[in-house]
Amino acid sequence: MPFFKKAASRWWRWLIIAAAVLTVGAISAPPATTLVRNIMHDRLINSIDYMAENGKWDIIDLGEDQEIQAIHSTVLPTGKLLLIAGSGNNREMFEAGTFKTIVYDPVSGSVKHVDTPVDMFCGGHAHLQHGNILVAGGTKGYEKLSKNVTHAGGAMVVVNENPDKGYTIPKGTVFTSNKNGNKYRSDATIVVPPANKDEWTYEVTPVERRVFVKSEVEGADGVIMTNHPFKVGLGLDSYEASNIHAYAPKLTMEKYEYQGIDDSFEFNPVTEEYERVGDMKFARWYPTLTTLPSGKVMAISGLDNAGTILDGEIETYDPTTKAWTERPEMKRFFPTYPAIFSTLRPLEMFFAGPSTGWGPATKAREPGFWNLENNTFRPVPGLRDPDLLETGSAAWLGPVNKQRMVVVGGGGVGDSLRTTDRIDIIDLNEKKPRFKPFGKLEDPTRYPNLVPLPNGELLITHGAQRYRGIDKSDTLKAYILSENGKLRRIADPLVGRNYHSSASMLTNGQIITAGSDPLFSDPKNTKPGKFEKRLEIFTPPEFFRAQRDGLVKPTVTEGPKKLRLGTSGTFQLKPKAGGTKITSVRMFVPASTTHITDTNIRAVDIPFKQDGDSFSVRLPTSSALMPKGNYMLIVNDDQGLSSDSRWVMVQ
Repeated sequence: MPFFKKAASRWWRWLIIAAAVLTVGAISAPPATTLVRNIMHDRLINSIDYMAENGKWDIIDLGEDQEIQAIHSTVLPTGKLLLIAGSGNNREMFEAGTFKTIVYDPVSGSVKHVDTPVDMFCGGHAHLQHGNILVAGGTKGYEKLSKNVTHAGGAMVVVNENPDKGYTIPKGTVFTSNKNGNKYRSDATIVVPPANKDEWTYEVTPVERRVFVKSEVEGADGVIMTNHPFKVGLGLDSYEASNIHAYAPKLTMEKYEYQGIDDSFEFNPVTEEYERVGDMKFARWYPTLTTLPSGKVMAISGLDNAGTILDGEIETYDPTTKAWTERPEMKRFFPTYPAIFSTLRPLEMFFAGPSTGWGPATKAREPGFWNLENNTFRPVPGLRDPDLLETGSAAWLGPVNKQRMVVVGGGGVGDSLRTTDRIDIIDLNEKKPRFKPFGKLEDPTRYPNLVPLPNGELLITHGAQRYRGIDKSDTLKAYILSENGKLRRIADPLVGRNYHSSASMLTNGQIITAGSDPLFSDPKNTKPGKFEKRLEIFTPPEFFRAQRDGLVKPTVTEGPKKLRLGTSGTFQLKPKAGGTKITSVRMFVPASTTHITDTNIRAVDIPFKQDGDSFSVRLPTSSALMPKGNYMLIVNDDQGLSSDSRWVMVQ
């Protein structure tokens, strides 16, 4: 893929065109003036001086037979891009069982379609320490509006009081009301573990699991509005039936919510195939997957298989055993897709505040520190517009070593019309951390994508002023935020992106954006929106500055492919006239983004020593600072240029 496009036309050609247009303009002045203005604007944004200051956006159209409704985006250690649609928020595709994934090569432009075994739409994902990508959760059922509901339904809670035995409740199990004999049938298989038994007091605590059920009779006769006891149709004897029973808080003709799945897979970037691993303990739709210093991955929040938001159930995935473990000692409620990051303290997480999707407007929205050792939560003050965090974004600003995080944009819960332009920052290393004002966007913005850059700056791009871009409110603007708080407007994107969008840094330093799912396609909100399937690539200003000024970016030619924490390694630079003077070495966790959220991406500042055309680095000892896995090693020089990434596996 080219880093830039050379202007092919000359000024005299543009002047001739402009003169001709102005002649026509004697008849129709306003259209002629607009055309000339557009021509001159196009000429400006494609000039080398403009691009050297502002960068350039280019659209990538993969073609109808290759494009997908990309909702999940992951940079692979091969340099390729994993784009997952699943059913792509398309009910027809879901009902047809058509689930899609592609691997896109930004160098060759090639596309490979990958067999996608389940609907991964709205699951979660994270890089693993051995190089694969964990993909967990997704869609079991689409929402159904109340006007289309024909049978009462909702969550059935199955209770197991037997500490010696777990039960599998097959799909199609009939639950019979103890009060009126009404019957309801489940739409999924669930496993209810044995009850918990205290080893000292022998006290038994029942275990509960939910499953979605529908009435066997149509209409209001199946409605239940109060807590209702049920028998579980497993054909059990009286003793077992006393230990396994169920209740339904309510079963109604109201809207059915989206429902999650418990399936999980590892995507192998070498074979470019999904490999099934152990199922999660809970079905999840809209979960966050955050990597822990141990290399395990924590699954947080989500809607379960009954369409009910999980009540704080936490579980962790072990890439060694490829199995999930429920962590009841960490149980804590968060809204869906919460922006929860690992900090430099191994048993401490930080919830920045943003989230996307579901959850009460006044519950668990406050940012703060979550101590995993004793499961306590310490709120932090200072964040402006604290009730406008839905569909906002959070990211580390500069190297993660500094522990400085920004929160950008956001809006009210649901389809609220309220939106904020806030950019606030917090230093987690301060004795009493608190958010402080750090700037403002030019427009109030939901869905801003944040991408950490090699030099410590942050790209802020796209978004919309309204929920899912209603009122044709996509924000065709991009900025670069410096570490000292300077916000600079750069070249405008060409394609609007709001809900279901992502942005990722590629191995050569370009930024690729994907997805967008507007609710409507016109300013009056009368025509259905169309999913944006085109990709767009941003080439940063430094590429064009190097071309204009005759500069040569640093190139890392040789070095170890694997390094252990706490050890050193030596890398070689490509010789060039005048040599290369390194100013910093950064190692990036590659992007893995969905719904403008990536809680694992980070840049680690690495100590180095340069000796001519070679340099040595020493990795930190702390896995809290640098979790094991694949990293993109990037060198920055004194001319403000960055090298292409060199992949290093940290062990």
